[in-house]
Amino acid sequence: MEFLQHILSAAGADTLRAFTVVPGFGGYFKGVGGITCFSCSRIVLAVGGSAVEVVGEGLSVGRFFAGDLFIQGRISEIRID
Repeated sequence: MEFLQHILSAAGADTLRAFTVVPGFGGYFKGVGGITCFSCSRIVLAVGGSAVEVVGEGLSVGRFFAGDLFIQGRISEIRID
């Protein structure tokens, strides 16, 4: 985990607001304030002052607790606005 934090810091990313995607399985998102839009093909997350749009197939919320969110399904694209 320290290695990932080092990479994110070097890239100028906020380690409290990061995500990891596992192809064909789902994704883990940190710093999520809420879900603003939900369907099985699109989930929009409020993260800080940004919107993170997760696009894919068979998407579902696996677990959401204390700003950490797990999304199950086949994620094909992530857009950050």
